[in-house]
Amino acid sequence: MVSQCSPAAMPQTEDLYDVLGVDEDASQEEIKKTYRTLARKHHPDRNPDDPNAEEKFKEIQKAYSVLSDEEKREQYDAQRRFGGGGGFGGGGGGRGAWGRSAGGGPEVRFEQGGFDEAFGGRGGGGLGDIFENFFGGGARTQRQNPFDGGRQQQRQQRQRGRQGGQDLETTLRLSFREALEGGRKQVELPSGESIRLKIPKGVRDGFKIRLKGRGQPGPTGQRGDLYVTFEVGDHPHFDRKGDDVHRTETIGMFEAVFGTDIRVPTPYGQHLKLSVPAGTQPGEKLRLKGQGVKTDDGAGDLYVEIDVNIPENLSRKQRAVLHEAAEDANLL
Repeated sequence: MVSQCSPAAMPQTEDLYDVLGVDEDASQEEIKKTYRTLARKHHPDRNPDDPNAEEKFKEIQKAYSVLSDEEKREQYDAQRRFGGGGGFGGGGGGRGAWGRSAGGGPEVRFEQGGFDEAFGGRGGGGLGDIFENFFGGGARTQRQNPFDGGRQQQRQQRQRGRQGGQDLETTLRLSFREALEGGRKQVELPSGESIRLKIPKGVRDGFKIRLKGRGQPGPTGQRGDLYVTFEVGDHPHFDRKGDDVHRTETIGMFEAVFGTDIRVPTPYGQHLKLSVPAGTQPGEKLRLKGQGVKTDDGAGDLYVEIDVNIPENLSRKQRAVLHEAAEDANLL
């Protein structure tokens, strides 16, 4: 999860101000507003046919993670003045959170997993700092499992220089339904404390957040950070792709021929009417708009793939009718 690279090894990339299309003296509000617009426009889920959308989206994330953090922005501006700005922070997007350790060691990059700030309604500073608004309430002393059947895995991640504390990483498992609905859950820390963690509704598998100052303390008492990665379980009848949800419904052959209305369950437990038009083909997908995953910024769609059940046993009358229809269609 952690990779080290010296500043000299950083690849040259496009100027971060140019990536976002803002002036060097742009305010934080301007940077945030521009970022949200670009992130929505270039999000891979909204551009499934564009092979370059994901890379563009990563570059936008990387630029924002630097320019939205005053300290990182100041360092970047200083490097630009000396002709080295293009390499600040390294290559692929979504791997921000740079900075030298207190002991002057090499720079460290954190993989951000499923970070998707533009579509979670979160603003604020760089990649790590913006996650702090996910956490509410103080420390608890009670120990308990965060979820039914859930699990946590904790391990030391890195030491923050010679005097700083150590970062920790934990994986928190959510059921498919828990990820959809969000809420607050107890997370147990290595110290034995437990905190209430705010889970954004519609959170995706692999989404990572940081709890500042909740890692292991160092010799001076300074604590590292705790990184929490969400692991979302599968559902037996729904398949999530981004904020869209897919499922399969089976209808009879005559229903496909003449059309019908069916009741379709949604991921949230509702049952909605879906009109299947006459002549629907096996494998055809019908959409229920806005019935997919719901987040603070909107909702995905529910796609229903139609499977047609061909009867194995037909009555003599049914065979005669189908035979006559096939002859009329020049199929026999």
